[in-house]
Amino acid sequence: AATLVLMLGIGANTAVFSLVYTMFFAPPGYANPNELVQIFSQDTKNPKAFRAFSYPTLNDLREQNSVFSDVAGYNVAEVGMGEKNNTRRTFASLVTADYFKVLGVAPVLGRVFTAEEEKPGQAASVVLVSYGYWTRHNRDASILGSEVTINGRPYKIIGVLPKTFTGTMAILSPEVWLPLSAYDFIGSTVGDPARKSLTNREGEQLLPIGRFKPGINAAVAGAALKTLAAN
Repeated sequence: AATLVLMLGIGANTAVFSLVYTMFFAPPGYANPNELVQIFSQDTKNPKAFRAFSYPTLNDLREQNSVFSDVAGYNVAEVGMGEKNNTRRTFASLVTADYFKVLGVAPVLGRVFTAEEEKPGQAASVVLVSYGYWTRHNRDASILGSEVTINGRPYKIIGVLPKTFTGTMAILSPEVWLPLSAYDFIGSTVGDPARKSLTNREGEQLLPIGRFKPGINAAVAGAALKTLAAN
């Protein structure tokens, strides 16, 4: 009984320490985090409310802004992942093709998504997996080209992400990353409860991330983005 109590106590303390370390002390697994910002849309009728972006609005932001070198978008979803006749729940991130470029993250194996695989309507059946997933599969290079079932659909593994990269959220660490075109088959856990299509400008499916150009800070960017929003 004493041994069991000690094991439970040590296990709980280890879990808490790991969470605190990840949230406050561990360096992020992407390049130059001081240049990165999360972008939100503020509700003019309720200034305390902030919203995610639609895909058309994200593209406007990509093409018309003057303060970011690159802008990407992502979302997080809980999915059912099937392996060897078993299905379990895990987190997936749906991302634009330039997501990893904006973050400065390169796969340790394989490739990232192409611009064509991002486009709505493509439903590209490709996926990147975490380093942890790869480790559980003995870090076998033959994992590339193998398939995993996500929400009942087969996806081909095209890349493995670095051990240090666990996504852009402090607590939720995705196990798989999917191209944005898979949105209609995966669903979302943030925004857009009405499930609007990606091409609908009224949607709120995406959380944009921007990387500042040299010499740009939040104050300068804020003023420029207000002008863009008005347009």
